[in-house]
Amino acid sequence: MKKILGMMLSLALVTAPLQSLAEPVLQRIERTGTIRAGAWKDAKPFGYVNEKGEWVGYSIDIMSVIKSQVETALDRPIKLELVEVNTQNFLDRVRDREVDISCGPTSFTWNRERYIDFSISYFVTGTQLLVKKGVTIDSVEELKSKRIGVEANTTNETILKTLAPDLKLILVNSRSDGFAKLQQGVIDGYASDGILLEALKKSAPNPDEWDIIPNDELVNLEAYACVLPEDDSHWRDLVNYSILRVIQGYVIEDPEFTKMFEGWFGAQGVIPYPKTILEEYFRGIIDSKERIPTTAF
Repeated sequence: MKKILGMMLSLALVTAPLQSLAEPVLQRIERTGTIRAGAWKDAKPFGYVNEKGEWVGYSIDIMSVIKSQVETALDRPIKLELVEVNTQNFLDRVRDREVDISCGPTSFTWNRERYIDFSISYFVTGTQLLVKKGVTIDSVEELKSKRIGVEANTTNETILKTLAPDLKLILVNSRSDGFAKLQQGVIDGYASDGILLEALKKSAPNPDEWDIIPNDELVNLEAYACVLPEDDSHWRDLVNYSILRVIQGYVIEDPEFTKMFEGWFGAQGVIPYPKTILEEYFRGIIDSKERIPTTAF
């Protein structure tokens, strides 16, 4: 019997996922004094390089709040090391533990959840189309007659294929590539998350020549969340607490977090975004959790 139990234990150790044997994230951060954070450089306003050559973004601000929370928990200074990621590699870099966290324009999907973990959501948007001003698409049938550009392996691609399986999709390499093809007339519309299309439009030399459709609704809801290594609940709990502080602080109008959101999404912010959409969405998240005491703000 002992021999059988020993063989079973040996087999379990051999077949156990490598992630379960990995050093816990908080333990590694305490040992090294560094959080390795995956961030984008082409996803305004979530992560990008500004006119001063500085790497900035709403997601980077979120990760800075997480860093501060880690410093409180570990009672020592911690460095936030930004590591560039993109649409094609960010999941692998988190899965392989090359980074401890990646916060960007990342939507939750069950397929992704199979090998990484998600934090609670910190933003909401949805799939829309950037088109030449005056172009209208009022039905799925009209959509089928258009050449639509989209990045491969994104939720936008999945949604469009579900909406219209025989849609003429043209894969693009990046948001800038998609907009370039749209300007060149290679495609009739570029599909992406609405907030990212707003950023593309605003950065264009002639923003008034472009429209985002549908202009009053989202084709689907996209809940953005941070991506974390699998099966590390202590790290995930700390990240979730930090994000809840941010969104609760915004809803209760704490000055620190009000300033953060106004700077990115207010009327005079980097990319204006409807306050009512964010507040309504955030209240739903806050109401599903225990409120953080106001003394934490």
